[in-house]
Amino acid sequence: MAVVRFASGTWTAKQIGDQSDLEGNTSSTWELQRKLTNLALTAAGSSVVSSSFSFVTPTSVVAQVS
Repeated sequence: MAVVRFASGTWTAKQIGDQSDLEGNTSSTWELQRKLTNLALTAAGSSVVSSSFSFVTPTSVVAQVS
C-alpha cells in the first residue's frame, strides 16, 4: 500500500507497511499509477499485478498494487 499526496504541483507516492521500496512522483495521478504498476510488474517478474487508486481527499490517495 502507498500513501499518495499532492503538494506544489506534484503527486508523490511512498510505500508503507512493506519491506521493499516503492516510490514515485509525477504531475498527474494517471502517470503516477502507471509508474507504480510498472515498478510492481518489474518486481513481480511474470506474475499478475492488480492495482487500485482511491481518492481520500482531493489532495491524497491510497494506492495499492499487488
